[in-house]
Amino acid sequence: MVSRRRLTRIAALLGVAAAGGLAVLALRAELPANALLASLAAIAAGLWLVTRDEPAPAPAPPAEGDAVRLDQERERRTLQAYLDQTPTPLVLAPLVGPLTAVNRAARRLFHTDGVLPDPSPELAEAIATASPETRRTVRLASGDGPPRTYALSVAEVTGGGGPVRLAALTDIEAEIQAAEAAALKELLQVLSHEIMNSLTPLASLAQSAAELLEEGERQDVATARESVAVIARRTDGLHRFVEAYRQLARLPAPQPRLVSLGDLIDEAARLFETRWGARGVALEAVRPRPDIRIRLDPDLTAQALISLLANAAQAALANTADGTAPPTVRLSARPAGEGAAIVVEDNGAGVDPARAGEIFKPFFTTKPEGSGIGLSLARQAVVSQGGQLVLDPPRAGEGARFTIAL
Repeated sequence: MVSRRRLTRIAALLGVAAAGGLAVLALRAELPANALLASLAAIAAGLWLVTRDEPAPAPAPPAEGDAVRLDQERERRTLQAYLDQTPTPLVLAPLVGPLTAVNRAARRLFHTDGVLPDPSPELAEAIATASPETRRTVRLASGDGPPRTYALSVAEVTGGGGPVRLAALTDIEAEIQAAEAAALKELLQVLSHEIMNSLTPLASLAQSAAELLEEGERQDVATARESVAVIARRTDGLHRFVEAYRQLARLPAPQPRLVSLGDLIDEAARLFETRWGARGVALEAVRPRPDIRIRLDPDLTAQALISLLANAAQAALANTADGTAPPTVRLSARPAGEGAAIVVEDNGAGVDPARAGEIFKPFFTTKPEGSGIGLSLARQAVVSQGGQLVLDPPRAGEGARFTIAL
């Protein structure tokens, strides 16, 4: 029995032959239009036969290298989609070459589709010199608005073209403004309290002295002179108070570099000995073994250590005045996570837990002759470098212990 497909093929062949014959007869009868139509019918029938008998070949499977490239491209697009959803601007900095915006947030910030057209020198320097263990702050222009502050952190990675730095920029302008507002409010409260405490009795004394001088009695004049002398002394004290505030407010910007903590401890020990050694305060300075090298501003850190060591020496002297134990201060350093910690401790009476939250406030002091800026100055010097200065929890029978975390 002849199959249906074979019958169809035979019929199509007959159709092609008939169409071809009609085309020849039409040409002989000088009917070109009919001949063309018949020729087209023959061609269509032939094409139909080809497509029926010879199905279109299946597409060749991609070569192994092409498949790998397709997978890599899909992974790249997926990763880029994730990066573009990150709200933190990311910038890529090769060892040689321009800075490049990695994600959508960076492209919006720098108004570019790729290479940063004109990065600020501050940004380029910060990315090139920042340590992966610490964060830095940079001020960047923000369109037509005022500059904003960003916390910059870097990671060193190795890509196909060699080592590069990936920098993340976190907008902290709102947090800084909130902190500044809180600090200003606290500072105004302290200043108003201290200045009013001084001005109120001064005004009263000045009024009394004026009244006594107006009466003109010899005894009254002597009393007025005493009042004027008190006014002069208190005015001088108020002047020193304002100068202390100016010193606190004029700390220089940090200039970090790679520093040996062992050398820093040795230098602080020599300075301590010249001031407190003659007063009988012993310093136990312990160099870290092995030495620790870390990026910091040595001048600001030394200033913080001087303030902490002076505070510790005074506490030790006050607590050991009866001679039961020699006043002693200990200075040491140790690794801490990805950074380091510098510890200053004493054998004083420690800090009253009720006062622990106030000791870092400007002008707060429990000492009769204290200015109240030592610990505040030390904390500001440390915080400006991205570190922390904290009072450790109290320990039974031991004095205060302060830790600088860098």
